[in-house]
Amino acid sequence: MELIHEALHDTIIALPILIVAFVFIEFIEHRMGKKYDYKIKSAGKFGPIIGAALGIIPQCGFSILGVMFYLQGYITLGTLLSIFLATSDEALPVLVSHPEAMDKVLPFILIKFSIAVVWGYIIDYVLKSKTSEIEDAGAELAVADECLTEHFNLKEVLIHSARKSFRIFIYMFLINIVLAYLVDMFHIDKSVGVLSKSSAIQPVFVSLIGLIPNCAISVGIIQAFVLGILSFSSTIAGLCANAGLGLIYLVKESKSKLDALKIIGLLYLISSLTGMLLFAFLK
Repeated sequence: MELIHEALHDTIIALPILIVAFVFIEFIEHRMGKKYDYKIKSAGKFGPIIGAALGIIPQCGFSILGVMFYLQGYITLGTLLSIFLATSDEALPVLVSHPEAMDKVLPFILIKFSIAVVWGYIIDYVLKSKTSEIEDAGAELAVADECLTEHFNLKEVLIHSARKSFRIFIYMFLINIVLAYLVDMFHIDKSVGVLSKSSAIQPVFVSLIGLIPNCAISVGIIQAFVLGILSFSSTIAGLCANAGLGLIYLVKESKSKLDALKIIGLLYLISSLTGMLLFAFLK
């Protein structure tokens, strides 16, 4: 009961901050509307930069949008991966909701953005900037995201933001209970070995977990970081791999499932390697 009480207390504090964050995010999205499509399609050599900038915004639709444009040959593989690497699902609003971790927000954004841009250009350079040759079958692909609309309705935004915040609140509450129990019973925050935060191998395991396409994973990674279970480098690695529903969409819509799996494997390798490099640099 004490663990439940502490988890509820810590989570309730974050709820109003989550609501404010989601209202702000949706306001920006509604203001820009369909301009996102144009910006990605016309990015050209600035593709990885534009992709990373849009991916940073906590919105699962961008990874799906990136896959759609990649499969239609509008963007390069480097741009697609820059979107994936920058995407963190619900992680950023959750991180902002923790006042004690506020000093990590700006480094988190800058590092994720830089990683996405650098790797995007590296991939395009290695592949000589060739765009995907996968042809569109002719059917129009739609992005299943109700937030990207052209008209701003304050009431709808408030309701949608409140619902999303409450859903994340439930995730945070349940994850807090589980993590608090593990810390209390097994002292995993002070564990030793390859899975501890002092190990350079931890990012490899967290990156694998990050591939699971569910926003609860991004919430769990951030919560584990705030509790001191994960290192900053492991957190970055896990969230770089966490491309959300875009990975499901990639496998579903790709004509070659093997190519889709290769892209996911490349995302995992980049995330793991980046995490280990960050660990070596920040240590």
